[in-house]
Amino acid sequence: MAETNDSPDIPIVPLIGVQKPAESLISPIDRRSDFYRHAALVVPHKPVPQPLMTLPNVLTFFRLLLVPVLLAVWEMQHRYTPTICAVLFISASVTDYFDGYLARKLKIATVFGAFLDPVADKIMVATALVLLAVSPPPPWSPQFMTAPVVLIICREITMSALREWAAAAGGGASKAVKVNTLGKWKTALQMVSMSVLLVVRQPLGDLMPERAGSSLFRHLSLSAYVGLWGGTVLGLWSLAIYFANVWVHFIYPEVSKKHH
Repeated sequence: MAETNDSPDIPIVPLIGVQKPAESLISPIDRRSDFYRHAALVVPHKPVPQPLMTLPNVLTFFRLLLVPVLLAVWEMQHRYTPTICAVLFISASVTDYFDGYLARKLKIATVFGAFLDPVADKIMVATALVLLAVSPPPPWSPQFMTAPVVLIICREITMSALREWAAAAGGGASKAVKVNTLGKWKTALQMVSMSVLLVVRQPLGDLMPERAGSSLFRHLSLSAYVGLWGGTVLGLWSLAIYFANVWVHFIYPEVSKKHH
């Protein structure tokens, strides 16, 4: 864009009370900025729709479809039902990594994929947490699983609401809820812990009869339970940081509006 007012391609919107020599396309007082911003948003050609069935989106759909499969298998009265459920959840966790990786690597990220990915994640995680709370592995009882499960689900609901509000507020509020390092560690720790808890629901003797009397799965269950609480604490900690980052936008909402 030219920086002079003589270009015939740039329509001039006069400024009230400003002499012509003082008019400038880069002037901070130039109220024509709204006009040029609007003109930049006008698409000169017909919009091209983004494809829905990209490889990353297919993986996300697959992860979402695993939820009813997991529920159906969980109710099966089969000897290896716990192991099958663990495999389903671990498979979903793997697709969670690869759909994001492929979207970035192949540069085929879509708006719909950005919406569906966190939805699929939260539905799968919430489903697995509820199932573990109903029927946890030994030596745990449902009472031991209630607190971390409720805290994790409540944290995710609150975080989703906070991101929705921040997206609507825009500007600095939207930037303040970008995923931080604690959030990534929280997710990794929770996924690993939940995977192990699902695996050790299967008696070790069913998988390795020669080690039927081993306490290996019991020790893994204890470690995974501690890890689940660790992920819970990290999740609450990261949520507190997100709230600290956006608190100024709650108290002074005009701060967000200035960054639109």
